[in-house]
Amino acid sequence: MFSLPLLVAAFLPALASSAKYCSSTDLNVTVTEALWDGQCTYPKADRNFELDNYLGRWYQVAGTRAPFTAGCSCIYAEYGLNENGTVSVSNGCQLGNRSITIEGTASAADEIYGSDGVFRVQFPGQPGPECPGPNYIVQQRSENFAIVQASNFSTLFLLSRNQNPGEDSITTWLDRAEKLGSDLSDVIRTNQTSCLFT
Repeated sequence: MFSLPLLVAAFLPALASSAKYCSSTDLNVTVTEALWDGQCTYPKADRNFELDNYLGRWYQVAGTRAPFTAGCSCIYAEYGLNENGTVSVSNGCQLGNRSITIEGTASAADEIYGSDGVFRVQFPGQPGPECPGPNYIVQQRSENFAIVQASNFSTLFLLSRNQNPGEDSITTWLDRAEKLGSDLSDVIRTNQTSCLFT
């Protein structure tokens, strides 16, 4: 397992020597802490993550376009603690006038990926994660917002405890997500209005 800052440090002399040939506007690089296990890259989880405070209902207010939520509005996730220590995951959305739900389980990932806030989420009948480490990483959170990333920074979920937290708050948290390594080019706001089931 390699830490990304170590890898970046190894390439800094080369970057510095090539930078003299570039203007500052040519470089649009974000460097953030991440882990690499030789196969995949994993965002670092929030050091202050506490599972008990994370459980309950969250609303997706923005996120990467994904086939499993295509055409959906009113996207939400509900997390609960199972007797065996895993986390129950209930994801839902509204598609037209229908409620769509799927139930799954989140298990703590191996501690080499972090001690808290790193999970392997699995849904019945769905293929398992491609990477050996976590596919659900709580990168940063507050009482009312959470930035959740997948391995390889492939999927972002911006979650809020409030169904309609306000555009300024969403923008502020998306800016944070970008600074933490998220590519916002395929991120869309989630319509959380006219919800029939939440």
